[in-house]
Amino acid sequence: MPKFSVVVTGLCITTLLATAAYAQSVPLNVKLGLWEMTTQTQMSGLPPIPPAALAHMAPEQRARIQASMAESMAKREKPEVRKECVTRKTLEHGFNPKRSGAKGCNMTVTTSTPRVMEMHQNCTGSQKITGTFHFEAPTPDTVVGNYHMAMSGGGNAMTMKFDIRGRWLGADCGNVKPADD
Repeated sequence: MPKFSVVVTGLCITTLLATAAYAQSVPLNVKLGLWEMTTQTQMSGLPPIPPAALAHMAPEQRARIQASMAESMAKREKPEVRKECVTRKTLEHGFNPKRSGAKGCNMTVTTSTPRVMEMHQNCTGSQKITGTFHFEAPTPDTVVGNYHMAMSGGGNAMTMKFDIRGRWLGADCGNVKPADD
């Protein structure tokens, strides 16, 4: 479960800063370079487990995994702070669900200005996912946003909410590699 949360959190942060090219959208007016991103995550329910995986689990094993997932979700109360390197290439690529490995997903940009980016996500694979993104760049060196997501599949359902705040640290990314490398 922690790996899943880190992947989703990273995807949200990358989405927040790299929405420039997707669907011919207008880029958020943000500075290039090193950013500090703080994400507060709230989760409820149990993550969808693919039916094929469930079929191979004994009831005791399934109960242990679900208990472990629930415990892991409870530990997500503390904000996660990460450093992200945003380059011109990052902004040119924008957010593309196919690049992120999300299959069967459709992302629709509903609002795109230099200050506000809003998108709706719909995934129809074995795990059904719907989500809404709302990001703002009140200044070129600050961003705020949230991502609300609902997932279902394999008899489980889960909701997640990510509140994201970012601040630009400087033009030099130092040893932090951009996500597009």
